[in-house]
Amino acid sequence: MGSGRSVGTKSNLSDRPNDRSSPDEKCRDSPHTVRKSYESSIRFWNKAMSSIPLKRRRRVGPVPDLPSDSESLFPDVCLFFVERRMGSARRKFLTGLAQKKGFRVTPEFSDQVTHVVSEQNSCSEVLLWIERQSGRQLQPGGTETPYILDISWFTESMSLGKPLKVEPRHCLGDSSSSVSSDKATQETPSYACQRRTPLHHHNKEIVDALQILALSASFQGSEARYLGFTRAASVLKCLPFTLQSAEEVKDLQFCGGHSKTVIQEILEDRVCREVEMVKNSEHYQSMKVLTGIFGVGIRTADKWYRDGIRSLSDLNEIEGKLTGEQKAGLLHYTDLQQPVTRDEAERVEQLVKGALQSFVPDVQVTMTGGFRRGKQEGHDVDFLITHPNEEALNGLLRKAVAWLDSKGSILYHHIKGRSHNFARSSTMDGHETCYAIFALPNACPEKSPDAGTIQPDLDKSPPRNWKAVRVDLVVAPYSEYSYALLGWTGSKSPTKNRPIGNTCRDIIGSRQKFVNLSNQSNDRSPPDEKCRDSGNRMNTRVIRLPALHFERELRRFSLQVKKMSLNSHGLFDIEKKCHYPATSEEEIFAHLGLLYLTPSERNA
Repeated sequence: MGSGRSVGTKSNLSDRPNDRSSPDEKCRDSPHTVRKSYESSIRFWNKAMSSIPLKRRRRVGPVPDLPSDSESLFPDVCLFFVERRMGSARRKFLTGLAQKKGFRVTPEFSDQVTHVVSEQNSCSEVLLWIERQSGRQLQPGGTETPYILDISWFTESMSLGKPLKVEPRHCLGDSSSSVSSDKATQETPSYACQRRTPLHHHNKEIVDALQILALSASFQGSEARYLGFTRAASVLKCLPFTLQSAEEVKDLQFCGGHSKTVIQEILEDRVCREVEMVKNSEHYQSMKVLTGIFGVGIRTADKWYRDGIRSLSDLNEIEGKLTGEQKAGLLHYTDLQQPVTRDEAERVEQLVKGALQSFVPDVQVTMTGGFRRGKQEGHDVDFLITHPNEEALNGLLRKAVAWLDSKGSILYHHIKGRSHNFARSSTMDGHETCYAIFALPNACPEKSPDAGTIQPDLDKSPPRNWKAVRVDLVVAPYSEYSYALLGWTGSKSPTKNRPIGNTCRDIIGSRQKFVNLSNQSNDRSPPDEKCRDSGNRMNTRVIRLPALHFERELRRFSLQVKKMSLNSHGLFDIEKKCHYPATSEEEIFAHLGLLYLTPSERNA
């Protein structure tokens, strides 16, 4: 509009080229000229505004901009997405997805709509929302009322590539907010990736007990028992009610047998004797301590236990056999056992972004893991790094880590180069990754914890102003970013290959010394925990952790139901021999015909 005013003023003064008096003098000397200029400006303003289209009002009735029937693969079907609880961004994404598949989609409710698709709403809520938006009153089950459907109908139709025949299970009912236990147990899907699992649930006491038994089973090398207890706990997390009796889980998958006995005992006695025995056993307690060391997996901890090691102080006897990673983990054991708060994670994020953006200003950095799922505390902080120009990522991680290291912000690190040999069917993560321990400055230096030492329980070092924090930095090409984001969001961090690094910075108080660990001739890790890195030709140890449950279930569903192989690099159709590109997590769920679950709903 500013340009309009300047043109109008110029036209009023064009007949007085030699008049160099100031505008204020003109206004004082020529009132008539001021009125004339004002009227001219008003005319110009009205003319300019008339050329600007008015904001389109919400229409009621048919929308003329819809594609013709001949342009649609399914002319008898017209979709309308309910934005309530779905959000405009997701609605826009689903609209584009449907149109790619040949469906007609209308942005506003009209007589042409045959299928109303909603997410997390009841039928009455949908009808009330439509009435408020369009002024149309619809009766449930009326002859002029379109199908009022749950989004599961849409995801199944997208997977099928055509409109699915509407079944009663797809239709929304007038359910109240209270959910009966019978209905909930009957509708609980088999795979964790099909269930909404919130961070806070209704059966914490039972779930905690099952998870203790699952961890104990993993310590003993029993994968079958580990999976059994883990799946039972995952199912209970998604229940929208508190269990009152073991009879309520009789129809739930994975909640029978041993798990049902545990559930029943806790419900009846408020305690499970088996769980208490496990918690107090020497094996369980020792394995928890040993696997809590950064760089120590279950196999190494089990070997140490069989060699008579029970505590951190016992490790002094084999200090010369420890890898550089294990020494760093033991050195900072006390700090690394403390939970990382969200505030601390955000301060780490500032450090990471600052370092990366000093080399590539518009690099994208996303905090993943439990914090992305809504947790306020975690054991470490994971970041995913990408850029639309994939060449900008070349060497970026090493430069940023070297810069942070020079500033004293990194206590230990090892960078695993990107693997180009991962198989299409592999579930391993081949992204370039840095496994590090950061020295995070304390927000309140006067309340600093004591420094970690090789013997944390005997530590008497002077106070310091930083805390050791576990940090993983992952670089993913832009074309693989969505798959990497899905994999690194979890629940739980993905199974990680954490190779031995070649440099450990030992910072105690204000003194700094470098310990070169690249030529560790005393590294006697078990053969099954070594692998060859073809990039730097160094021996590396693979920590084999229990796989994350949500991601494991998602991959199991992909393979068993869809005959597809999913990993953090992409989705591969085994039968069709093709890859499925994706620009968002939502698109990956759509490829698999799954209802999209937000990160906060993946706490399986």
